[in-house]
Amino acid sequence: MAGRDVPRDEIRQRWEKSTGDELSVAAALRERNLDLANTQPEIDQRRERLSTYNLELEVMVDGDDSVWLSFLSRALITSRSVGRVVTLLPREPITAEGTGVMISRRLLLTNNHVVPDSDLAASMGVQLGYDYDDEGDPLVSTDYQFAPEIFFFTVPKEDLDFTVVAIAEPLGEDRGFVRLIEQQGKILKAEPMNVIHHPAGERKKLSIRDNRLVSEDDQWLRYTSDTRRGSSGAPVFNDQWEMVALHHGGVEARDVQGREVSWNEGARVSRIARKLQDAELSPEQRDLVNEALSEGAGE
Repeated sequence: MAGRDVPRDEIRQRWEKSTGDELSVAAALRERNLDLANTQPEIDQRRERLSTYNLELEVMVDGDDSVWLSFLSRALITSRSVGRVVTLLPREPITAEGTGVMISRRLLLTNNHVVPDSDLAASMGVQLGYDYDDEGDPLVSTDYQFAPEIFFFTVPKEDLDFTVVAIAEPLGEDRGFVRLIEQQGKILKAEPMNVIHHPAGERKKLSIRDNRLVSEDDQWLRYTSDTRRGSSGAPVFNDQWEMVALHHGGVEARDVQGREVSWNEGARVSRIARKLQDAELSPEQRDLVNEALSEGAGE
């Protein structure tokens, strides 16, 4: 369906204008100095954000790759909010369409090119817990049908490429969600990023830390990561498991050093939050959005 194609040409064009950022990030990683890729105000803002977690900004990067054990426990908690977006038609096989993340007990966030309109959303849903257990056996997922009649808001793929849609029944207490944080300062260029996704419709995977923020503009973050078709709509996190971007696509390319890489891009969470703040909604819909926009664990 043409309306659900990833806007790859636009992604490539924006990346091709980011050569200067690629060079500065390469220098920051080589010299282990975040100052080479970021301005002082950006660094100050990031330092202030980290102080809310009683953490200090690591000036040296790509050195010691160890993390606190809480990194893993928070990853597991956060992963419960991520599901496989699927088509759910009576007497038809389930078809994987992408990835989505619950941003409240009632609302799911994914790409516009994954769920482009309310009519299509009515035949779709999300599978949470589409994972493997510790022995490698497939778990039985919980399927939630979308309910666009309760809430549906979308921004075209040419803009921020996101859709927020309600599920028919709110999540139980055993399921988590990731709130959207409008404040900036959640990540710097050259810092690691983490992606939770269902690549190619497979069971859930984590692409952790071997991903770097390379470039940004007012709407998009550009980064390297291991993503594939089916990763569209995946949440992208910093090391504190705050959501920094909504992944929407990537292209194969060569970096400034001539190596084969994946140029990936995601919509900034701060811009998604702002768009939802400014949306014209009914009082009932506004209540649903306000829950998702509250300060919490979730650019």
